[in-house]
Amino acid sequence: MADRFAPAPVPRRRPGPAALARALAVVALPWTWFALRDLLGIVGDVLAIALPVLVGLVAAVVLVVGRRRGVLPAVSALVAGAVAVIAPWTPADVGAVAAGSGVSVVSANVTGMASTVPALLAASPDVLVVVENNGYLDEDLAAGYPHHEFTWGSATVGVYSRHPLRLLDEPGRDLPGMRVAVDAPTPFVLYALHVPRPWWTGRGAYQATLGEHHRLVAALAARVAAEPGPVVVAGDLNSTDRGRGYRLLVDGTGLTDAMRDAWAAPTSVTTWRPLLLRIDHLLVGPGWCGDTAHRLPLPGSDHDAIAATVGPCAAPPPSG
Repeated sequence: MADRFAPAPVPRRRPGPAALARALAVVALPWTWFALRDLLGIVGDVLAIALPVLVGLVAAVVLVVGRRRGVLPAVSALVAGAVAVIAPWTPADVGAVAAGSGVSVVSANVTGMASTVPALLAASPDVLVVVENNGYLDEDLAAGYPHHEFTWGSATVGVYSRHPLRLLDEPGRDLPGMRVAVDAPTPFVLYALHVPRPWWTGRGAYQATLGEHHRLVAALAARVAAEPGPVVVAGDLNSTDRGRGYRLLVDGTGLTDAMRDAWAAPTSVTTWRPLLLRIDHLLVGPGWCGDTAHRLPLPGSDHDAIAATVGPCAAPPPSG
């Protein structure tokens, strides 16, 4: 008898076109990052640095506030964030280095730690770029190489080589590092760099405002693009590979990221590890390729070193 007086079930209302459009817009919103990131300028630079943590926080807030309705937007944000972070790590091999013309290069930010020297000497590359160097480390590293250049100053960088070197330019206002001619089997110009880290102020440690950092990278990109011959850019650029500065160097100058011969990965490995920052780079100019890309742990440093063999690309096989 009780069933006769039970209230009739209320039919569930289907969402109308406007509600569906709003839901789709919310789900699609995280993907607008790829269209807007460079247009956002300095704001985009900050968001790019903090992206992994920021995406996780946004997804968590959306789930708490929206509950079941927040599941799709949260998943969309996480997937878009993962694509933005991981896409610049994926292999993008442009070809093999021509036989007999390769030069092995290691770039390392050693944080001034003597504990890194044995690992670097054991790697024994043809050309070694050392950032956050000092006079004591320079003596130890120079003992293992017949040719070397070292510069004091805010950008304390050393270059050690089995091939003859010639210093072309010392650090200056628009050059946070050295420009060096390397007399390898195929001679090239090497930019050995340590760009100041972007920060809210230019005072204090080795850092620059976000605007000044971008100006430096833009000046470097223009300078590298004007090189008439083969060029290699190596060092700690303090530019995340998902940021505007990295795209300016790679897309704007035609440089190839030699580390993407294989899967790349973050190189900032201590304090800033949660941000998944790949800020140490090895880039080569048009017509050059990279092989055997890999990272090297540096005991005591807050960076991993990066290594690859670079040189003129092998000629593609004839068609047919």
